[in-house]
Amino acid sequence: MNKLYAKLIATAFCFLSIFIFYSTSHSISLAEIRARGELHHLGVPYAHFANNDADGLDCVLIRRFAAYLGVTYKFIPTNWKDAIPDLIGMRPTPSGIDQPVTTIRGDILANGLSMIPERREYVIFSKPTFTTQIWLLAKPDADIVPILPTGNVEKDIKMTLAKTTGKTVFGIKDICIDVNLFPKLLEKAHTAINIPLHTLAQPISFLKSSYDIFLMESPSALMALGMWPYSFKIIGPVAKQQNMGVAFAPDSLELRDEFNRFYTALWKSGEYQKLVNSYYPNSFQYFKKFFTKSSP
Repeated sequence: MNKLYAKLIATAFCFLSIFIFYSTSHSISLAEIRARGELHHLGVPYAHFANNDADGLDCVLIRRFAAYLGVTYKFIPTNWKDAIPDLIGMRPTPSGIDQPVTTIRGDILANGLSMIPERREYVIFSKPTFTTQIWLLAKPDADIVPILPTGNVEKDIKMTLAKTTGKTVFGIKDICIDVNLFPKLLEKAHTAINIPLHTLAQPISFLKSSYDIFLMESPSALMALGMWPYSFKIIGPVAKQQNMGVAFAPDSLELRDEFNRFYTALWKSGEYQKLVNSYYPNSFQYFKKFFTKSSP
């Protein structure tokens, strides 16, 4: 009886937390944005999606969206820790009791943001704007060799994970290459270690560090191919593809839907694919099926 009572209390608390979050989350209407005359784009400097100079694929995309709305564009740099709180006005915590923050800094969050379940609990996403995959990379002289791709992603993942036996693999805590997000990697690798988020400026910084074997999202790896083509080897995938998108506060449905209309038209015209080719030309080689769809 005590266990049942405790379970009921926990369930009620969970629903209460969800209610509190959604009742206090931030939203902004199109009318408010147009009255302000400015669209605020939050972005974490990451690969070729966004940087502090407001350049990158997502910066160009949101700048075009601002022009579509008839307002000016403002880029607001943030970081991985503060990105979602800056958008929704709440800071997620492990206890499940989300803490209010004092300032909501932006209307849209876009910087190659993977649409993982943990983020979907707090934001709503646009239609997919990019696709990504987590790859295992290594320095050229590391004692590990790439797999021979089979054309079957499940088999390729299994072979890649088998390569980590007896090896130490590094990831970065609290982002999409956190080793704890990959239970099968934890089972196979001799050691899987997370580097604190503040230690490396970006995942691509692994290539200039002392770490030999590490996880990296495909956009970062594709960026590195253009910059340092012989500085690493791609061992293989450790997970299936996952999509990226633009994030909005949970109540900003009107803004999200307007973005989707704009983005769909841009995709169908072929203009979006031209933008992608400007920043990630290799993406069509690796993810042709995604980028050649008739509609996003």
